[in-house]
Amino acid sequence: MRVEQTRQYPLCAQAFLNRLTSQAFYEERFRLLGVEDYRFQRCEQTPEGFVVHIVRRMEVDLSRIPAFARGFIGSTAELSTEFVWQNEGEAPYLGRYYVSMAGAPAKIEGQVVLNALGDSACEQEVALTIHCSVPLVGKKLAALLAKRVEVVLEEDYQATLRLLKAHP
Repeated sequence: MRVEQTRQYPLCAQAFLNRLTSQAFYEERFRLLGVEDYRFQRCEQTPEGFVVHIVRRMEVDLSRIPAFARGFIGSTAELSTEFVWQNEGEAPYLGRYYVSMAGAPAKIEGQVVLNALGDSACEQEVALTIHCSVPLVGKKLAALLAKRVEVVLEEDYQATLRLLKAHP
C-alpha cells in the first residue's frame, strides 16, 4: 500500500533541511503535538548521511481499530522512526524513511525529497510504502494503516507550519 503527499513550506530547502536535522526542532514539534514519551536514539552526521532516529511510546486507542486488527496491536506501542538524509550539496535533498512498531506485523519505508522553490520556499514530496506480513488480512491492515498515516502526516504538517510561523 502506498501513500504519497506533496507539501510546501515557507522557507528555502536548505533552511528546512537544517531544521529537519536538528534535535531542537523535533523537541519543539513534539511539544506542540503534546508528545512527551520519546527519546532520541541518534541525531548525528554519519557516513550514510544525517541520521535522526526517534523512539516514542504511545497509547493506542483500540476503539478506533476494527475488530479483525485488534489482535495484532496492543494498547501501547513503541514506534521507531528513522530518517537518513543526504544533506550534502544543493537541493533536491533525499531522505530515506523507516517506521516500525515493536510487535506489529507492519513496517513503513519510503523517501522524502525536498525540492527548492526559489529562495524562500520548498516542496516536500513524501512517498511511503506500507508492508504487512500477516497472511489473508495483511492488505486490509495495510489499508487501515495507510489511512492513519495520512492523518498523522497532515497533523505533522500543520504542527510544522505552526512551529515555522512561531520561529521563522
